Amino acid sequence: MISQDSTSQNSTTIIEDSEYFNKNLNISYIPPNTPKPDNKIILKHYFSSIQIYGLIIILYWLNPFFSQSPLEIKLFYSFFYLAYILIAPIIYFSVRPKSIYNSHSIEICNYIAKIFSSKQKLISLNPEEIKNFLNLYKPTYKEKQSLMLIFIKSFFGILMVQSLYNNFLEIKANIPYYLEIIKSLIIHFKTQTITLAQAVPNDARQFLYRQAILILYSIDLSIFSFGYLTELTILKNKIRTVETTAAGIFFCLACYTPFVLSSNAFLGWGQSDVTSAFGDETSLLTWSIRFIALFFLMIYVSASIALGTKGSNLTNRGTVSCFPYNIVRHPAYVAKNTFWIITTLTLFIVDFTKPDFNFGDYILKLILTVLTLSSWALIYYFRALTEERHLIQDPEYRKYTQQVKYRFIPWLI
Repeated sequence: MISQDSTSQNSTTIIEDSEYFNKNLNISYIPPNTPKPDNKIILKHYFSSIQIYGLIIILYWLNPFFSQSPLEIKLFYSFFYLAYILIAPIIYFSVRPKSIYNSHSIEICNYIAKIFSSKQKLISLNPEEIKNFLNLYKPTYKEKQSLMLIFIKSFFGILMVQSLYNNFLEIKANIPYYLEIIKSLIIHFKTQTITLAQAVPNDARQFLYRQAILILYSIDLSIFSFGYLTELTILKNKIRTVETTAAGIFFCLACYTPFVLSSNAFLGWGQSDVTSAFGDETSLLTWSIRFIALFFLMIYVSASIALGTKGSNLTNRGTVSCFPYNIVRHPAYVAKNTFWIITTLTLFIVDFTKPDFNFGDYILKLILTVLTLSSWALIYYFRALTEERHLIQDPEYRKYTQQVKYRFIPWLI
């Protein structure tokens, strides 16, 4: 039985932890009774933002990695920037949001100004002098958080919106095929002049399976795209802290383009969403495996839906504890890896009696695939660990870990 004194002490500790977190780590925290910003700080934030966002737009147009980006996406961000220039002052001077006091643009501009205005030079190789010289260029906590935040929003924001747009174009191009299938189904159910197999032949079933995967990933991309484009108190997605450790950044970036391309090339990744058991894409076993795979992909997307406006990488926007986060702490990572494992199973369900079957090649492929899947599982394992190391700074997340004790599999790990 827990004593009243013990409960009171725990409550006091939580309050003290929250106060420390807000005052020292939470970059979106505004102390109570803070007055609304005056014209000077509003203008400083506005012009700092114009400079930072303008530089990002220029780099986006000139960066070789984004050189193949659709023109529509480049224009979207350019018009988004123009809209900010025109509309932001109206909002800032009419609403005067207190969040301007935590302006990331001002922090970055101050850091850049500090570097370029410094006249300090490294004259000797004295260790103490070298240390002082390097400390000059070392960003403060808030400067470091702001610099990383701008990178995250720029890199992941562009990447997500671009991927979502490409998916949209593919779905749009396939609308006639959707309509054709719907028309065939209507004929089947209304007139019974054709069978269900004729209404949805094998090619149509394969198409619908691939489209289901595409649509599910598009839902995920939509949520994260919105998260990167917004950060508002009203949406409850203000960023509290940003991951700035090398390990945390590495294990996250390893899972995304262009870094994932290098990872896949190194690991020899051969996974495919559309493989079939015994090479027969119409078999019951093939479709049973596919439906199970889709189930886990839906769990993956449900995790993104649960995050809602808080969806983004390498940031703490507040703890989510509804399904599926009330089951395990990393349902998305578990579901995605399980999806890969299940869709890979069919690669090894083959006809061993075929004349051209090579047992040596089969075993080699099996070993390499298992090693690859294990490597990706390990990457996501360390991604989860580094993510929790960052989030655990927040008392709200610490409380969540006490309620949801398992990271990946209930009652196991």
